[in-house]
Amino acid sequence: MKRNLKYDVVVVGGGSAGIAAAIGAKKSGKSVILIERSSFLGGQATNANVASYCGFFTHGKEPQQIIGGVGQMLLEKLAALGKYNGYKISTMGNAIIPLESESLKFALDELITENEVDVLLYCTLIKAYTKENKIISIECIDDEGNLFIEGSSFVDASGDGNLAYLAGAEIVFGNPGGTIQMATSVMRIGNFDMNLDLSPEVIKKAVTSAKRDGFKNISKDSGIIFKTESDGFAILPSVKVDSLDCKTLTACEINTRKQAHKYMEIFQKYIPGMENCTLITTGPKLGIRETRHIIGKYTLTGNEVLNAVKNKNSIARGAWPCENHKKAEKMAEYMWVKDDDYYDIPIDILISKNISNLWSAGRTVSSDPIAFASVRVMGISFGTGHAAGVGAAYMAEHNDINVQDIREELKKQGAFI
Repeated sequence: MKRNLKYDVVVVGGGSAGIAAAIGAKKSGKSVILIERSSFLGGQATNANVASYCGFFTHGKEPQQIIGGVGQMLLEKLAALGKYNGYKISTMGNAIIPLESESLKFALDELITENEVDVLLYCTLIKAYTKENKIISIECIDDEGNLFIEGSSFVDASGDGNLAYLAGAEIVFGNPGGTIQMATSVMRIGNFDMNLDLSPEVIKKAVTSAKRDGFKNISKDSGIIFKTESDGFAILPSVKVDSLDCKTLTACEINTRKQAHKYMEIFQKYIPGMENCTLITTGPKLGIRETRHIIGKYTLTGNEVLNAVKNKNSIARGAWPCENHKKAEKMAEYMWVKDDDYYDIPIDILISKNISNLWSAGRTVSSDPIAFASVRVMGISFGTGHAAGVGAAYMAEHNDINVQDIREELKKQGAFI
């Protein structure tokens, strides 16, 4: 039986950006469907053991919250569950929001349900149908077969630009210079004293000793172990993902899982107090930072990010430092936003250059390599997603955009602009 659906706004991808886009469009008065191929929402936070939201706050001694709207709605939901009571300062001095994945999954289910957004889990995009530089509909598949979804506006929040790619949008893989941020398998580890010193220096000393004793086939020489109340999350096994075909991704998953077990041996042998630590999980999926980007009507630059440039067409704010994971063997390089301020995110980085009704949100927005290293994180993705959803809703009604009207609607919905 052929299944046909029709909505004003169709959102592909149920991570931070997609959730914010779907709720933003719904609160704008439009019919919305959210498509997600996993069995739960949350994106990298629930799929890849990324146990904190980065980007909700500025850097500095007194961090200021810069992401509101749907992001704030989720924080309030987590607070009601006893899972959020403010930011924590990370090893690198950034204000982050620790997460517990099962509570986050539940909170996101509740948030989507309360806002009456239709959602389809276990639903994978396989094709986009276009006419005269517009997406007319998409084709998806589940275990019962195919379904077809028509829409007026579409938001690609897939993380990998899957909808943009299938629709023939102008895209780039990585960046024009040919480099790409490394992917990491985040290791959730347990059964050790949470008071242990697990600084990057301690990890580097252990890895150096292990390599001297003949350990091979590991990537990073040092890294961060982020500690929660009961577990640690080691950001270590890394690999370059230079294609999204199944053969490449299979090799990357096997590679980083092998590395994870090597690192566990190193922890147990070379870090006092970690002799009995255990590997709980490497997550359902590898943590991919960068693959495809859209080419937008405008490209956000590193100069704008680092110099905290403001823009009259802003639809969100960003303040996370440019965190660049350029080399598999090295820790990230950080470049800080001037004066611990925030930069503005202009609307045109969300809009496809050649597909007129396609919006992008999250880590696929149009940005140069330096800007991308900041704008990609999940906290900021709530901001770009919210804006893309409101913008797509406006376009579904008017077949055009008016930046000031979209800004006003975002403010009405609690976004910080």
